Amino acid sequence: MKNTEIIKKNYEFKYFFKKGKFFSGKLIEIFIFYNNEEKNRLGIVVSKKVGGSVIRNRIKRYIRAAYTDVENIISNKCNLLIVWKKNIDTKKANYSDIKEDILVILKKYENNKG
Repeated sequence: MKNTEIIKKNYEFKYFFKKGKFFSGKLIEIFIFYNNEEKNRLGIVVSKKVGGSVIRNRIKRYIRAAYTDVENIISNKCNLLIVWKKNIDTKKANYSDIKEDILVILKKYENNKG
């Protein structure tokens, strides 16, 4: 994640939810919008209702790894907030499905962007 800054502040997450354009996949939802900086910014949200801390952190690791693999596809100056869906079974959380979901959502975004 050489070109990405991780967001951690609550007010930043709220801003991403408010300003971002919403796209949904099978496992995750992504809020996307552009910024005026040279770096991408990434936020990852996994609700406490999903499971124990071990499971939540494993899902976050999978999301970060999948994002790192597709980072070169994403243009700079992009803000992404990736949210794991609460109603999805955690046994479905694996790297390849998450990466595929991110790619599908990014294609939806590019097609919708016009």
